[in-house]
Amino acid sequence: MSDSDKKYTDPELERFLRENKEMVMRLFKEEKGMMENLFKEEKGMFRGAFDEEKARAEDYADKGKEKAKEKAQEVFNAFTDPEVQKHFMAMGIEFMLAMNALVGAMPFPEGVKDMAEKAKEARKKSAENYSKASSGRGKEDQAPPEKINIQPAVKKKSPPKAKKED
Repeated sequence: MSDSDKKYTDPELERFLRENKEMVMRLFKEEKGMMENLFKEEKGMFRGAFDEEKARAEDYADKGKEKAKEKAQEVFNAFTDPEVQKHFMAMGIEFMLAMNALVGAMPFPEGVKDMAEKAKEARKKSAENYSKASSGRGKEDQAPPEKINIQPAVKKKSPPKAKKED
């Protein structure tokens, strides 16, 4: 079978179309216009919904970012608290004393032990000098440690990208 054999031809239909060609063309044109308008409306509604969801997502991300910054600041403030720092310093000194005792107890060469002894003497002399310097001041002159709250720099947002209109 060829393509021409498959065609359906109705003489009445052909005559009707010829007689009413203008009306049929006008109906097709109206239908095309209605479809274009419907497409534009749907596209506008979709764009509006998309923009709304995008704004919601950006707000959610901004809130999460702010919450993360707050938590990071709280952790940072905890580590920089003067009371915590005092304990960290005590821990560091205890660790150095423990390492010094360990070096003295281990079977190291005499040169290493001499170096550890010199370091111990230097620490002792530094502590004595610090004590002498701080003993000259009265308790009323000494200010308590001041807690410093450091804020991270605010990052500027990049300008929004231009929207592509169709």
